[in-house]
Amino acid sequence: MQTFQLEGKERAQVGRRSAMDARSAEMIPCVLYGDGENIHFEVAKSAVKGLVYTPNVYKVHITINGATHECLMREIQFHKVTDEVLHIDFFKLNAAKKVTCVVPVKAFGQSVGVRAGGKLVTRLKKLTIRALPANLIDKIEIDITNLEVNKTIRVGDVSIPNVEILGSKSIPILTVEIPRAMRSAEAAADKKGAEPAKAEAKS
Repeated sequence: MQTFQLEGKERAQVGRRSAMDARSAEMIPCVLYGDGENIHFEVAKSAVKGLVYTPNVYKVHITINGATHECLMREIQFHKVTDEVLHIDFFKLNAAKKVTCVVPVKAFGQSVGVRAGGKLVTRLKKLTIRALPANLIDKIEIDITNLEVNKTIRVGDVSIPNVEILGSKSIPILTVEIPRAMRSAEAAADKKGAEPAKAEAKS
């Protein structure tokens, strides 16, 4: 999994007034929790743009008072009107404990079904995984080369070493559907092929 570096400054005070002062100074109040005592700190707004406004998933290395903590970004609070980031929660990782994480699905390859005229439909854009921090991945890549028309890749079809994919195994991820125009053409061809048979029956 890719990493993202952040410099944090521990907050001497917490509370609503302190948070407002931090935001006025172009800082974002944050909390680090999950392994040991919670740490309240703040980071520069400009420093988190590449972490917040991206589909990518990162392990975050936050340095506070000279100590670096490996964590995952958990929750972000946005302003209801301006979409400004108001607060971020980070979950501290423990190398010996498994953790859950939501990662994007990336299809690769040229599907035989698509080459035959089908349409690739993504049913799930993200999946939840569970693994030790050392085994976390930032995306799930699925080879669709052999995916035929009217066929589906489901959660149970995906296997990644040392990573557990959560959710029902029957949930569809990717499907190659028959487009409406292709279905209409097939129906017309079937109908045309049936007409001579009817004529022969009458004779």
